[in-house]
Amino acid sequence: MNNFFTCTPPLSLRTGFTIVIWLIALLVMAACSTAISPVSTQSETQTSPAKRVNSALSASSDATPISHVLQKKQQFFNFMKPIVIAENNKILQQRQHIMRLKNKTRLNTDEQTLLRHLSAQYHLPISTQASNAQWQALLNRIDIIPLDLVLAQAANESAWGKSRFARDGNNYFGQWCFRKGCGMVPSHRSKGASHEVRRFANATESVHAYMKNINTSAAYRDLRKKRQRLRQTKATIQADILANELTHYSERGTAYVSSIRSMIRSNRKLVAKASSGSTIQND
Repeated sequence: MNNFFTCTPPLSLRTGFTIVIWLIALLVMAACSTAISPVSTQSETQTSPAKRVNSALSASSDATPISHVLQKKQQFFNFMKPIVIAENNKILQQRQHIMRLKNKTRLNTDEQTLLRHLSAQYHLPISTQASNAQWQALLNRIDIIPLDLVLAQAANESAWGKSRFARDGNNYFGQWCFRKGCGMVPSHRSKGASHEVRRFANATESVHAYMKNINTSAAYRDLRKKRQRLRQTKATIQADILANELTHYSERGTAYVSSIRSMIRSNRKLVAKASSGSTIQND
């Protein structure tokens, strides 16, 4: 009986047990390896966005945020620059007409009509018997606004053409109107205020209205005087110099002037690179 319970298993049986145990061990190791592998994959996934960004930056500079911003700016200047140049050229043509009429002793009917039209447009009535000072006062209003200044203000006031007023109303300069229904109501208009933001049929109308505002409003009298002094000394009418007289354009005052001057300086190369359509004529 004791020999029955303590007998040694046959060699073949022991070999079979050993193989089974090794198979079980291999299965356990494989299962553990499978359970561990997702952790490793997750760790790689967590670091992959940075790797992808670095790869994209290395592959192409066009993918950088800075490049994207510069592209958007260039598109804006490409769109607005020809419009501004065309409007300035129209003003210079008007200025040349006034200078020609000023030097004539007698005006014919067509010339008188032209004088009345321009004097009414620039809100400064003048007669054919006007004094030299009156003629000069009209010329001080009929003059160009530097390209860089116009484009900097357009970019600032319209958020580079992305503002609601630019998109829906072609208003690139934040111009107001004061008749109910004349434009778009600002979302954050002060309580009791009645102004609206003007609508224009196109960007050309917006530029035209902006230039007329600068050339006629009492708020920009100092800007026009400074421009006149530059004319008298045969100096270039510089954008950053005239920008100093825009404190009344925004409630931000001098801070607004600083931002416009900064935009003028930082975007000169992009403005120069933008397509122009035509060049500004000489006076």
